Amino acid sequence: MSLYLSQAIVKRLEQANAPLVTEYSLNQHVKPLLATGQYEGEKILRLPAYWGHSQLRAMIRTLVKRRILVPDEDFKAGVWRVVQAADAPTAEEAICLVDPFAYISHLSAMQRYGITDRSPEALHMTTPSRTLWTQLRNIRMAEDYKDEPMPSLQPQLSRIGIREHVRRRHVIVHETKHPADPTPIAGSVSRIAKIGRVFVDMLDQPALCGGIRHILDCYDRHAEDWLEDIIVAVNTTDNPIVKVRAGYILEEMLGLSDPRIGGWAACAQRGGSRKLDPQAPYGQVFSAKWMIAINA
Repeated sequence: MSLYLSQAIVKRLEQANAPLVTEYSLNQHVKPLLATGQYEGEKILRLPAYWGHSQLRAMIRTLVKRRILVPDEDFKAGVWRVVQAADAPTAEEAICLVDPFAYISHLSAMQRYGITDRSPEALHMTTPSRTLWTQLRNIRMAEDYKDEPMPSLQPQLSRIGIREHVRRRHVIVHETKHPADPTPIAGSVSRIAKIGRVFVDMLDQPALCGGIRHILDCYDRHAEDWLEDIIVAVNTTDNPIVKVRAGYILEEMLGLSDPRIGGWAACAQRGGSRKLDPQAPYGQVFSAKWMIAINA
């Protein structure tokens, strides 16, 4: 039995149940076919003597012409939907497939973990800032192309523009210089910030997590259950206001004790302008230990 390269690519995409591809991800599917010259025992006919960016683009045009791939209009360019894929990706799955460093965050992550009863209309996703994204891209490409003699001529991993609505859902993409180390969601291609990091983000950016009053309610209901994860995540952040807010909430408000929590008091700053709620006036209540205005 034998088949052409385009047929082998179709079979590989079907086997992988890949619902979306970019130039870069499609190339990762093609590389093992070129290396072995076969697909599950079937010889591939007329293998190209050389494979690079121009050959890949020609293959994409062929697959589009045959209606194997169709452009995905939820993205600005460079993304194709695999017509024969068994499952259509959700908005978060589509974004995680297109951006290998993106993950679910903020109020959307809170909902996923069941620590909020709110259903955010917008899907909150986070991706590294452009400079950091490029650095991570270069690391990823160096690993993927370590055996290539001329990696610069291979398809490059590109940062693809995401429209305001993906799969008919409003999407807000946040950029950060300090991204989480996300964890995969079982049974999905999506990634999500770890639970401890979600509690940190709640204190770092309250407005993106339902506001400080909602956050205090979530801490009241769930912090004790996730205390170890919270402490570890707060310890790893270099943001002193997060440590001060976390220390006050866990220790003074909730009465939870741990030597590591007490250590965060070193971040308290006398005469500073720190507030529990960064968007509200200072008010009249003040924590002497944590040196923070309790304005919520």
